[in-house]
Amino acid sequence: MTDASGGGPLTDASGDGPLTDASGGGPLRDSPDSGSLRDSRAAQVFKLTVAYDGRGLSGWQRQDNGLSVQELLENAVGWVCGHKVTVTGSGRTDAGVHAAGQTASFATASGRRPRELVRGANSRLPEQVAVLSAEEAGPGFSARFSATGKTYTYDFLTSPVRHPLYSWRAWHVGPGLDWGRAAACLPELTGERDFACFRSMGSPVKSTVRKIFRARLCPAGPWTLRLELVGSGFLRHMARSIAGTVFRIARGAMDREGLKDLISSRQRFAAGHAAPPQGLCLRRVFYEPIDAGHIPEDDPEDAAPFGE
Repeated sequence: MTDASGGGPLTDASGDGPLTDASGGGPLRDSPDSGSLRDSRAAQVFKLTVAYDGRGLSGWQRQDNGLSVQELLENAVGWVCGHKVTVTGSGRTDAGVHAAGQTASFATASGRRPRELVRGANSRLPEQVAVLSAEEAGPGFSARFSATGKTYTYDFLTSPVRHPLYSWRAWHVGPGLDWGRAAACLPELTGERDFACFRSMGSPVKSTVRKIFRARLCPAGPWTLRLELVGSGFLRHMARSIAGTVFRIARGAMDREGLKDLISSRQRFAAGHAAPPQGLCLRRVFYEPIDAGHIPEDDPEDAAPFGE
């Protein structure tokens, strides 16, 4: 196993030498796949935090017609562990959507340490995907079912002309929109509500009720305005649909009463088009208790809410 730069065997963080097969049988070769967990060790459950640039990817979930984040991770982590692994994500992201703090979990009896998983997996992943951290979790941990909430952000680019360096991570909507009007409507999104009007058509879910703890607009850089949504969970395409509706409000096509009526209607067609995927980013997945009065901040230097 060599470093991604081609500079020789990849050593662990202690510098003790190359990563070796967990059974002690020599360096891990570029043909892993024992096919199953080693019976000689109890399986460990690991939690990964992953970031990715969604451009050119088919989204999170493994599929036949495109390269997915899940497939890339399973191949990379499986190579490090020496056997096939199944990586479970906290949720799906669509093609073109980014992540700064997606989480995933998997089980292995390989005996790998967290730092070995991070270094080894990143040596096999393309530049647009990276494992930021790995940690051992409890035996019952699931990146999906143990999650208590998520933070999504959606970036709008308000510059007079589009900018090539921002076009892949923000929706260029131009200047002149009334974002103060949009910000004043956001309280209608908070609380426990039936968000059927924002779900993807035909999405098979038992319940469309979700709880939004925070919905706010913040400046996020030159000509960039960010919609932040923190909730207990999100329906498929829900965050993008909300972003599209916020844009409609800022454009003057809807007011607060209209947003309230839209949510009450539960009709997806009434919400209009979802915003394009490139502005959306999964920022954080929570595993501790959260509520509207206690939302751990990603960064204490985050900008203040728009209009405050």
